[in-house]
Amino acid sequence: MFVGAYKRQYKNKRLPEGSFLLEKMNKDHEILINGSPLCIEVAPSRLQLRVGCLGPAGTYTETARHNLLGDYLSQMESKFLPSNSAVIQKVEDGELDLGVVPVENSTEGDVVEVLRELNYAKRVRILAETILGIKHSLIGRLGVSLEQIRSHPQALAQCRSFLLKNYPTVSQQQSLSTTAAVEAAVIDNKIAAIASSRAAEIYGLSTIAEDIGDIVGNSTRFLVIGRGETSPTGYDATALIFTPVNDQVGILAKCLTLFSSYGINLTKIDSRPTGALREYDFLVTLDGHIQDSAVKGAVTELRTKYCPSLRVLGSYRRSVGL
Repeated sequence: MFVGAYKRQYKNKRLPEGSFLLEKMNKDHEILINGSPLCIEVAPSRLQLRVGCLGPAGTYTETARHNLLGDYLSQMESKFLPSNSAVIQKVEDGELDLGVVPVENSTEGDVVEVLRELNYAKRVRILAETILGIKHSLIGRLGVSLEQIRSHPQALAQCRSFLLKNYPTVSQQQSLSTTAAVEAAVIDNKIAAIASSRAAEIYGLSTIAEDIGDIVGNSTRFLVIGRGETSPTGYDATALIFTPVNDQVGILAKCLTLFSSYGINLTKIDSRPTGALREYDFLVTLDGHIQDSAVKGAVTELRTKYCPSLRVLGSYRRSVGL
């Protein structure tokens, strides 16, 4: 994390994209994402930053990882993992320094698996985000009678109308990732996969149909997670999760009104189960950085008055979008 000497020495230093800050204290690295510096806490014995995302190669998450980290990837140790849950857990445990995970799709909404794990994780922070346009293709072998179409559950859902119209009698099978579906199609020519056109190139398959998503402009928001800190940029978002006391009438309304009293705009709110029926945690995303006086004041008052259980998941520069 930042220490006093680190802040004094580097707080005004701007770094070129694609280069590490070589001077470091307490095994911290500073990099730029979306033009904003991130200070990342690294395991003391680690010589390179270690980043993970859903694999194998060819997933949309890998593309998002490239968009976010760019030239830094050549200086990092990259890992592909079988699930987004595993990515978050390994960042939490310190086996990874950074992870890239999808959190929200414009067609199908939240990636519940990711919200659940962010709720449970205690050390993980959201450090950056990007928005990636999603164009699905049906890939496999040309001129083959298909018996099954596979993909990640979100991809299948985002192509529901196309599949009903063109392949109403072909069975659908969920896979851990779009690329895992492609790997199955490589082995069995009766299987086709919904994935990116890049995956077809990587695995030597043909594109049977392009841009098969049901909604034009389909996009997914991806997060960079890690253990570290960011600085305010003036174009930030903050995510936090809180559990209101449950013995007050209108307690949720009071919590949300408090943000309004500080002039803070809320952009998203989700409820997450606590494990007890009729009791919920609330995950809120708002405009501003936790170091902004208004945001800091609202969070302090919220914790004091209504929510003794409150955790800031991170402050980060908002993506400029597509």
